[in-house]
Amino acid sequence: MSSYQAVPLGAAEGAKSPKPTILTIHVEKIRLIAYIGFWGFVGFSIIASKILVWPRMTCERDGEPAFGKDCTDLKTWFGTNNICINWDYEPSTQLTALIYPFFEFSMILYLLMSHFQIKNDMLNGIFPAEKGKLMTVLFWMKIVLVAWFRMIFVCKVTDGPLTIGRFTVGAVTAHTTGFLGLQVGLVFIAFENVLYLTYRKQSFWCFSQEMTVKLSYSYLALLITFTVIKMIWTISALAAGTPNTIISQTVSDFTNTGWMLCAAVLPIFFALEQMKKDPPMVVTIVNTDVRK
Repeated sequence: MSSYQAVPLGAAEGAKSPKPTILTIHVEKIRLIAYIGFWGFVGFSIIASKILVWPRMTCERDGEPAFGKDCTDLKTWFGTNNICINWDYEPSTQLTALIYPFFEFSMILYLLMSHFQIKNDMLNGIFPAEKGKLMTVLFWMKIVLVAWFRMIFVCKVTDGPLTIGRFTVGAVTAHTTGFLGLQVGLVFIAFENVLYLTYRKQSFWCFSQEMTVKLSYSYLALLITFTVIKMIWTISALAAGTPNTIISQTVSDFTNTGWMLCAAVLPIFFALEQMKKDPPMVVTIVNTDVRK
């Protein structure tokens, strides 16, 4: 994707010219599918763990027998659980990994189509061309961070320490890093969406254009705040090796809920609304020579 070129629909006209394949793509529909895919693999992992993992998991906590979710490694490290525990243990890990690509591939496709959408708007003077380099940098950072989220299935909490040369990384740290990267990636996605909405001069639901922009930046600020608190809490717990961190458990639980709402629930409604506003994107595919 080192270059981009707009191909006019009439570029392939003529008796001897190759016929174009024209695709009509609704970018926001792909975003909707991606987030449905996210909740799909999360829901699948919850069911798989409830049936195949928790009934056979036992341990001892504070000298007392414990069972199921109370025996997770995250409970030991952070003092609480999150949705990640549902794909942390066999056989849920392997089974969920079969469903996960529906989210991964659709999200990467959304990032790709959204990037082309912005580049075309730059070409037509809708989006400021001077932000082209910023959008390109963000695009590649989002691709990498979303793709590396798959490391949650590669680096399992039940593994031993990961040794890379002279460096040794604990299993929980290696496992958690992929999720931390996704959190940053989702902030970048939200930032780009808010910026795009601003220059598109769109209004959502019953709000005016001006109020939509204000609410959008408020949402972005809230997501960033939740993400920063969540990352500080996670990194400090990993560094200390104990759930007794500088942020209380109550604040952490509230932050986790707020982050999930901002990062994975509200975007579904944003996509549904923006599907009504955004025109479809037309992609023309033409082979340079007629096939023999």
